[in-house]
Amino acid sequence: MNKKIGVIASGLFILILLTTSIVSVQAERPVSEVTYMKSETKKDTAIEKTFAKEFGLKKGSDSIRYFYNKIDLNNDQIPETFVYLVGPTVCGTGGCSGLLLEEKDGEYIVKSRFSLVRTPIIIQNEMTNGWKDIVMYVAGGGIEPGYHQLKFNGKTYPSNPSVEPIIKDEKIKGIGILNDELTQDNGIEF
Repeated sequence: MNKKIGVIASGLFILILLTTSIVSVQAERPVSEVTYMKSETKKDTAIEKTFAKEFGLKKGSDSIRYFYNKIDLNNDQIPETFVYLVGPTVCGTGGCSGLLLEEKDGEYIVKSRFSLVRTPIIIQNEMTNGWKDIVMYVAGGGIEPGYHQLKFNGKTYPSNPSVEPIIKDEKIKGIGILNDELTQDNGIEF
């Protein structure tokens, strides 16, 4: 009986922690010249395999949910995949973790890894080194809230948006991906 109560209590603790993480990482959405889209809803085992390897996660052990969108960032007519991970091992007070993946020969390759991610992620039309600029909202963990612009350096995007230049709201135009209401949509279970 005590073991059963312990399992229930552990499950409840994880649920509370996950819900708290989800609530704390949702970005504000005052930007008016952005078209927003919801994330995909179909489970993708190749994406799961890639992020599990990248973050050292184990299916069944780590309580992770994920959201993803496919969008062409380099105008090569092949969409890249942006993955947003939510859970106690991949989130903190400043946000959660994200990956930008390229698909090659049926497998995903990590192009960029991000920390302090909040949704939505805004993909701008402006490009740097052949890739679209990305805007992320940064807040929490003692950081002054604001939108930060990430530019491609020829190989990858910066991993920490909080140290990138702030961009004024009125200059933000593009597509907002991963625009799910995280307190209502649980994403895809890993």
